[in-house]
Amino acid sequence: MGDGVVGAIRGLFRGRGERGSGPGAGDEGGRARGEADDRARGDGDGRARGGRDDRARGDADGLARVDAEITAFGEALAAHPFVPDHGAHGPDVLADYQRALDAYERAKRDFAGDRTPRDTADVLRALDTGRHALTCVDAAVEGRPRPHRLPLCFFDPRHGRAAEEVRWAPAGGTARTVAVCAADAVRLAEGRPPIESGLREPEPEAVPRARRRTAPASGPLPAAPGGVDVGADADAYAARPGRTGPRQWREGRGNAGVALFRTGPDRPAVLVVHLDRADGSWVELTEPPVDGPDRQPLTHASALTRAVVPVPSGGGEAVRLQLHTRKGWRVWLHPPEEVPHLDDELASTGSYVLRHSGGREPLRVTQHAGSAFTLHALRSDHRAGELLCEGTGAFTAGAVLPKKPGLLYVRSRGTWTLTPTGEPKRP
Repeated sequence: MGDGVVGAIRGLFRGRGERGSGPGAGDEGGRARGEADDRARGDGDGRARGGRDDRARGDADGLARVDAEITAFGEALAAHPFVPDHGAHGPDVLADYQRALDAYERAKRDFAGDRTPRDTADVLRALDTGRHALTCVDAAVEGRPRPHRLPLCFFDPRHGRAAEEVRWAPAGGTARTVAVCAADAVRLAEGRPPIESGLREPEPEAVPRARRRTAPASGPLPAAPGGVDVGADADAYAARPGRTGPRQWREGRGNAGVALFRTGPDRPAVLVVHLDRADGSWVELTEPPVDGPDRQPLTHASALTRAVVPVPSGGGEAVRLQLHTRKGWRVWLHPPEEVPHLDDELASTGSYVLRHSGGREPLRVTQHAGSAFTLHALRSDHRAGELLCEGTGAFTAGAVLPKKPGLLYVRSRGTWTLTPTGEPKRP
């Protein structure tokens, strides 16, 4: 968990304190003469080294504290009395317990490459997620409501738990709601910047960014001449790509049972559903069998008119839907090469599938409104893999992309934004 890193740094301090300088290192007179010479020269180099040593010593202490937090959480997991039992426990409590285990493993993995306390932001957020998950397990077992929590401070998780949500805009950027600690809330209210930590996003001039891409949740685009839909830079799922095969899409009006066919037997797919009207409409995925919220990509109680969900491999060639609506609808299996890539800030509403380049790049996740939110890495069979981030209602949190490129799945009924915030972490 990084013991080697911390140990090496501490060993460096011991070596600096114990080493001599030449054959007269143990000679008091020689040492006195050396000190006098240093004073005569002003000892500028010594002061510079002392400042660097102080900073390095502080970094080592900070890393040691994070290391201790990881160890303490691991011990709490090992000592916890909960024993998973699919017969005795519901899927929610089992998922919370698995989330706690995943968070512990993620914290250990992410800490291995950290060099300074500022590198540990993702580790602290992972530990916070794990602790909350374990608290949720306790609440479920004891019959108490699921506990609510504010995330760690948006500007730096080392500031601790957020105390309130405020409006804030980066230089040259748009205002957003962020959860901040009490100290940063006071500074922002007084018109001062948050506590400088080196973790905030860079100025636009320092790191040129592509224009923001906004993915609307609904609204059909006009078809191109000849009836072939065209996409838009704003949303890769706004319209059916022209290369979609004839067996991979359908459109119509009113209640209907629809069958779409994968491009290969049992291949995973990405399903896109558009409805002209949300009120009184809902969609159910009947084949292949899917458990959980993905069984109904759009519900009768939702105001959304578009859903993008992964369809796992298995279950046969056909993907079958039941549409309940009085208005028009469009459904298709999205070509894999047309799945959008997370290159810059991406904003949308509702469920969404996107591609990422990996490299453990830090990511800022914001849900502006809505209920439950999760961000998963998808496995090669399009089943949900590692949970990268979760929250409820309006929140802002940090996440780290997986090391290897792949697909991400946003499960949400609200409006959200994903923002890459920096260079990938060193392995």
